[in-house]
Amino acid sequence: MKPYLGLIQELLYSTPIPVCLGKHDAVVLERIARGGGATRWYYCNSNASLNGIAANLRPGSVVSFYFDQRIADDFLSTDVKDRAEGILNETGEVIIGMLSDDMIHLNMEIVTGIDELSEYFNGIAPASRLFYGVFPARDNDGISAITVTLPDSDGIVRGHPH
Repeated sequence: MKPYLGLIQELLYSTPIPVCLGKHDAVVLERIARGGGATRWYYCNSNASLNGIAANLRPGSVVSFYFDQRIADDFLSTDVKDRAEGILNETGEVIIGMLSDDMIHLNMEIVTGIDELSEYFNGIAPASRLFYGVFPARDNDGISAITVTLPDSDGIVRGHPH
C-alpha cells in the first residue's frame, strides 16, 4: 500500500487544484473528520505549499480550496476594518486571521461581536496581512472552489461527521 502522504498528494494532483494554483492563490479550509466542528486553515500559493499542506492534512478530512477571494486578504487598513465590520454586521460573524511564520498555516478566528473585532485589530501590528470573510461553504465548481474528501489512513473514503 502507498504511504498516506503519497496517496494524498496523488489525490490532490489529480484534481484541477494545480492548474488553478497557476492562476490564483488559495485559502484552504480543512474540516476535520470526527472533529466536532474543528477546522484548520492554510494558505496555498504554489505546488511547494500544496505539498506542505498535504503533509499536514488529517485522514478523513474534507478539504476545500478557495481561489476566488471569498476569503479576502489585504494589509490592515481602515478599509479592511470597515469591510470586516460590515461582514460582522451583515452575518453576525466574521472569520479573520493571519498567516503563521511557516507561511502555510492561517491562524483564523471566528469573531462574533464588534468589541471582539476591535480587540483583535488592536492586538496586531499595523502592517499585518489579514485574511477575512464569511465562513465558506463546501463549494466545488472546479474553478473558484475545489473540495475533496480525503481517505482514511487505510485508503478508504468514508462519510464522517465534519
